[in-house]
Amino acid sequence: MSDKYEHEPEKAVDEKGLEAQTIEAIEEPEVENSKIEAVRLVVPVTDDPTLVAVTFRFWVISFLFSVIGSVIQQYYFYRSTSGSFSIFFVNLASYAIGKAMARTLPSTSVSLGGFSFSLNPGPFNIKEHCLIGIAVSTAAGAAYAIDILSATDLFLDHRIGALGSLLLIITTQCVGYGMAGVLRKYLVYPAEMVWWSNLVQVVFYNAMHKTDDFANQKMIRGWSYMKYFWVFCGGMFIWEFIPQWIAPTLVYFDWLCWINPFNKDFWAIFSSISGGGVLAMSFDWTSVGGATMYYPLAAQLCNYGGMIVNYWILLPIMWMTNALGTKTMGRPLTSRLFFENGTGFDIKTVLNSDFTVNDAAYNAGPQANMSPLYAIGFMTSFIALAGCVSHIICFHGKDLWRNWRQAIGGEDEDIHTKLMQVYPEVPQYWYAIFYLIMAGLSIMVCEVYDLQLPWWGLIISLVLGWLLTLPICAMTAITGFGPGLNVITELVCGYMLPGKPIANMVFKCYGYMAMYQCMNLLGDLKLGHYMKIPPRSMFIAQFWGTIVGGIFNYLTMILIIDSQREVLNGDKQDPSGLWTGQRVQTFWGSGLIYGALGPARMFALDGKYGFVYLGFLIGFVIPVILWGLSKKFPSIQWSKFNVAIIAGGMGAFPNGYVVGVLPSLIVALIFQYYIFRYHKGWWKKYVFILSAALDTGAAFTGLIIFLFLGGGISPKLSVTIPSWWANHYTDDGDNAPFLSIDRCGAARGAWTGGV
Repeated sequence: MSDKYEHEPEKAVDEKGLEAQTIEAIEEPEVENSKIEAVRLVVPVTDDPTLVAVTFRFWVISFLFSVIGSVIQQYYFYRSTSGSFSIFFVNLASYAIGKAMARTLPSTSVSLGGFSFSLNPGPFNIKEHCLIGIAVSTAAGAAYAIDILSATDLFLDHRIGALGSLLLIITTQCVGYGMAGVLRKYLVYPAEMVWWSNLVQVVFYNAMHKTDDFANQKMIRGWSYMKYFWVFCGGMFIWEFIPQWIAPTLVYFDWLCWINPFNKDFWAIFSSISGGGVLAMSFDWTSVGGATMYYPLAAQLCNYGGMIVNYWILLPIMWMTNALGTKTMGRPLTSRLFFENGTGFDIKTVLNSDFTVNDAAYNAGPQANMSPLYAIGFMTSFIALAGCVSHIICFHGKDLWRNWRQAIGGEDEDIHTKLMQVYPEVPQYWYAIFYLIMAGLSIMVCEVYDLQLPWWGLIISLVLGWLLTLPICAMTAITGFGPGLNVITELVCGYMLPGKPIANMVFKCYGYMAMYQCMNLLGDLKLGHYMKIPPRSMFIAQFWGTIVGGIFNYLTMILIIDSQREVLNGDKQDPSGLWTGQRVQTFWGSGLIYGALGPARMFALDGKYGFVYLGFLIGFVIPVILWGLSKKFPSIQWSKFNVAIIAGGMGAFPNGYVVGVLPSLIVALIFQYYIFRYHKGWWKKYVFILSAALDTGAAFTGLIIFLFLGGGISPKLSVTIPSWWANHYTDDGDNAPFLSIDRCGAARGAWTGGV
């Protein structure tokens, strides 16, 4: 600093002025707040401990929307676009119902056994409202165990009984509770653990209940927060009928493919449904999502950068050069197995009656091969997992170690953690007992229902989940992105129990879900932390939602499989392009590769796919190099280059189609770069409520289409839009002359080039 500033003379202040400044400083002390800027901008630092969260209204409303949410989310599991049952729809509807119940219900007390409660304990409050949303969000998901039940039903013609299915679903969903209880001090309480998706909900709840600064906040044209919400929600609701129902081509707007739609090379490179979707657009908001407006920009750039590298650069190169026989498999992205000549491999021809592989039968014929880009997907999964552990240790290890030693009660404790100390904590033994019960039931399910997984194998899967949950959840909390344990669990079980595909799927489900459900529960606990909901109320709500959701997930699965079996198992293609068994096929394909055939056979070091193990080395080494560079060149934020997130983007395909990359990137740059950097006041005021409005409008549309226009309530209500340019299909049920709804590819193999 120059001498000019160091020696600038003091300004004279008279005695009266000094006194006035002193009084002002006393009257307006600086309010303690979070050290995370986004949290500081939107999360209030106030609380009312007198508000009750678990009420009669909570039980009734949460059950209603848990049922609806679990049904809708399971429905989307079998759809080609990754839409979801919006929690904002739940927030709006539950608010209206809760207010109505508060006005109309009597305040009579009801006794059940030794418990007594009031039907109407007072005004419908924000904590009660938020707890309903948390219970429903726990229920409104497609349980991972549904993959096992769907795969065995669709590809092995084996349906596990209802009781065994429900126990499998509930135990896999609940086994993460004990882990969440132990880890909450390290992954919920510290300010650095933001859990980004919660911020938009905090804004939404406070806007609806008009708390603190939200009460008098005015938007454009003097609108209130909720009027602003409804205007944009209504606009999106109307718009989404076009891509989701009237013109599904707008979901897959593969405009470059139209230059030469019947050329197989163009189809493989530019089709979003069957290929890399290079430079493809999508005008369906469910393909973009509101999270792109507020997730950390660096993490999003890493994610979309990985997608671009793999699907826009690597895929075209491999397809055009036929590297590792990419063209031979018929399509660049598929999770199915093939023989060397490209004909399909059917595992049922080499299975014993107990669904184990007959080695003699398999070895007597040609060997199974996988799509090269599918194999690369396994390598990127290894990169993501190893990179996550290495990145967290290198760049966040010191903070985690400090939190581990300090837990709570430290000098730099987060303000929201301090405010939560007024409420009794959930004792650790609650979580411990619950965990032991679920682990015991899990062993019983595996042994009684002959799922090929012995008790000791289940224990190993749970231990694996414990070992890797901390780094994965830490990365998710900090960046909004994190890898899964699905591939590493498959690999371990494949070496441990070769030739047993069902055992591999079950091992993966328990090992992966222990981490995944723990992560979801921790995220909800953070929302409760921001909203100051008592921890014991949170425990009750999460368990309640999990049980209700699991039951209705199962019932929905049975109905959809029975009505769409040929489409889901791949025997027939849906002409509308909206139903797909891609997720189940991917799960089953992994079960074949790792479980039935085994990694020792499929990924032999001297074999065609031995390169996948390089992923572990790449993932561990790159963060160490970046950490070293951060010490050498500290002015550059090297931690922003996250190899785990990049690799996660590269492995996007197995979870669905590569749709919405370009529009998502555009939205992220507009909101998280331009607006956040140059118009931060606008960003603070509008971005979260706008995100909620757009997501809710799109979810409303999907719900109406599913229940009424799509025949969800009754097939008699189904309404089909007449065939036209943007949804073209013929009377015999296909998209001829096009292969699929994106108007790309030649139906019935009538290619004009690129073959």
